Amino acid sequence: MPGRYQFSLPQRRNRDGWFRLGGLDITTTALMVLLGVLSMFWYAVDKSSLLNLAYNGQLVRQGDVWRVVTWPIVNPPTEIWVVLTLAFFWFVGHAIEDRVGRSRFTVLIVTMTILPAIVTTLLQFQEFSYTFGLGVLGIALLAVFALDNPGALFFFGIPAWVLAAVYVGIDVLRYLGDRRYEPLTLELLVIVVGLVGARQYGMVSQMRFIPSFAPGDAKPARPARSRSRPRSKGKSSGSTVVAGPWAGAEPHSLEDEYELNGLLDKISADGMDALSRTEKARLNELSKKLRGH
Repeated sequence: MPGRYQFSLPQRRNRDGWFRLGGLDITTTALMVLLGVLSMFWYAVDKSSLLNLAYNGQLVRQGDVWRVVTWPIVNPPTEIWVVLTLAFFWFVGHAIEDRVGRSRFTVLIVTMTILPAIVTTLLQFQEFSYTFGLGVLGIALLAVFALDNPGALFFFGIPAWVLAAVYVGIDVLRYLGDRRYEPLTLELLVIVVGLVGARQYGMVSQMRFIPSFAPGDAKPARPARSRSRPRSKGKSSGSTVVAGPWAGAEPHSLEDEYELNGLLDKISADGMDALSRTEKARLNELSKKLRGH
């Protein structure tokens, strides 16, 4: 039975980023958020040109093909909610990126961005409307996170799956009321592609109705609750590695659990030698913390 966790704000820590900017590891999630922040300044300089990056099916069919790629980075500062959207994407995005790894997460985000936009374009809606922002991807990632962690709790003890259902439900009702079928279709397709893509990486594995095309089914992204001690490469049996029971451990954040599991997955796939010295130290630190030592 999945554990129950309380939501906690992300803390700065060493991550497997593509590069470093000062003291910040630039992961795919961080890069998306930074691009979103830059788009706010772009809006202040020339908001009309920023709209050239937003998705619009009619304009894509007329030749603006770049719109199927660029629409998530358009986050105009028209209301305070855009800041909360970026912060939310930072948390949920890193929770999943730490789980599946930066390369897989990047493939997942690119697929969630491009494939639904192409399909929506081919459906040839006649309405003229724009879709943009990390909020759409964020809702899809929340759906992935919630179905992968049905016991996870967010603010005020609200289950993650309830929050995901409310967000999606509100958007569906809003788009239907406004008769904006193109953005509705795009958002639903992003969610579907996100769930199917995450399934290939071993997430949402309990949702058997979501197809998995990986040979022999994907290795579960979350290690089982009963774990053996880490082994070096070549001695692994192929099962999930690591750590002992967490019962009775000190309270810990969901991000700690995810970061530890990401390191364990890396060991399981490539052996202990795949970890850097910093990652080994972090593994030891997290193991002690979650065991309550």
